[in-house]
Amino acid sequence: MEQALTLAEAMDGVIEKAQFVTIPILDARLATVNARIDALEGKLGARIDSLEAKLDAKFDAKFERWTMRMIIAMVLSQTATGPIGMHMFESMKQVIATLGH
Repeated sequence: MEQALTLAEAMDGVIEKAQFVTIPILDARLATVNARIDALEGKLGARIDSLEAKLDAKFDAKFERWTMRMIIAMVLSQTATGPIGMHMFESMKQVIATLGH
């Protein structure tokens, strides 16, 4: 009988000291976790947007340089095959012919 009473008192003490998780406590803890996740999501989103803007700027700059290079190459190729280019070719042939003799 004494053992049962001691065991019951010990169980009663444990139950009194226990902090049961109630729905309001759980809701408060989940709200804290959700707030942290939302803050991190905002920071991550801002960082991704920043990196995306930097990448777009670099891509645009490279595309503009590539476009200019292509235009220059096209102008040069048209010049080389046009009358000026043909005149230069004939002049180079004459120079090479005189150097060879």
